[in-house]
Amino acid sequence: MEGQADVIDTGGVAPIIELSGDGRTRGQMHGEQVRSLIASSLERWRDRIEQINGRSSADHVARFLGASGLIDAVRRDSPDLYDEVLGIAEASGQPVDDMFAYNFMDEEWRYSGTSAIGCSVVGIEGESGVLLGQNMDLPASMDGSQVLLHIRGDADPEQFVASAAGMIGVLGVNRDGVACCVNTLAQLPSALEGMPVAFIVREVLRRRTRTEAGAYLRSVKHASGQHYAIADRHGIDAYECSSVGIAARPISNPQLVHTNHPLWTPGSAELTAKPDELELSGTRSRYNYLSVAVPQIRDAVELESVFASRDSGVCVTPRPPRLSKTFCGALFEIGEDETRARFALGQPGAVEWIGAPWTAPAIVT
Repeated sequence: MEGQADVIDTGGVAPIIELSGDGRTRGQMHGEQVRSLIASSLERWRDRIEQINGRSSADHVARFLGASGLIDAVRRDSPDLYDEVLGIAEASGQPVDDMFAYNFMDEEWRYSGTSAIGCSVVGIEGESGVLLGQNMDLPASMDGSQVLLHIRGDADPEQFVASAAGMIGVLGVNRDGVACCVNTLAQLPSALEGMPVAFIVREVLRRRTRTEAGAYLRSVKHASGQHYAIADRHGIDAYECSSVGIAARPISNPQLVHTNHPLWTPGSAELTAKPDELELSGTRSRYNYLSVAVPQIRDAVELESVFASRDSGVCVTPRPPRLSKTFCGALFEIGEDETRARFALGQPGAVEWIGAPWTAPAIVT
């Protein structure tokens, strides 16, 4: 097998997996190195599916994939990432269909009618650069599956991508300073065709400027309602995407706050006025808290404290009927000469933030 396949010992913190090579090779590295973690994570995932849908996970996956064109879209529009999922399934010994359905996380939620998950995104533009970060909230059953992918390829920029074992990624940053954070918008239209969220995130991180990333985002059909915040050292662009279109954030101030309801999509006032299950996610209360807190933030350390705030609901702990939890936190400081990435691979405040060091440049003699 070509390339590197090393899992870095982080002293009890979630593993950092070194990946390189083509898509199939990266996937095989991933699947081989965290095989047992993938197995336990998928068992919890299958149990959750059966509890929610009242039928076997095998039956649910077959119905979901059979009703969708998601695999065809990925195979056609992102063949390298399609191969990466195949490689993960092969090396981990998991069924290919399960691995694809697991990676179609947001899309499977829509199919199952699952909502009230969460996520809080914050961006701050300053004279010395940009700070972008988020808390990623996921089903509590996914806790313990956290990994950090360190991806190095010949053509694409070096990347750090937070993920769950067996998934190709949930958010991340590349060495050229392009960062991508996301949060679900269940009120917006979705479809069982188009590009799934995880694959869009990884494709965005292959781009070398936020302009290129934004052009990609506008070029694809979106399967899920989702907010994408894309930053580089020059600023932050944000898009509310759905299966029927894209709405870009009006640039009115240097700060971005987004939770789980649309803000600038046409008709968003009517969408968010309707009481529904999404209120279980506390989207409005988190948005209101962050709208007050963010203007006071001066640096990444202060944002770390905000992301660790449980009383505000920004750091989520599972309380029935909302069984979601903050899965990880991420902070990206993007300056003129340097991009710094820090991750809390678990609940901020309960786990240590770790730095993600870029590969040292080769010494030319």
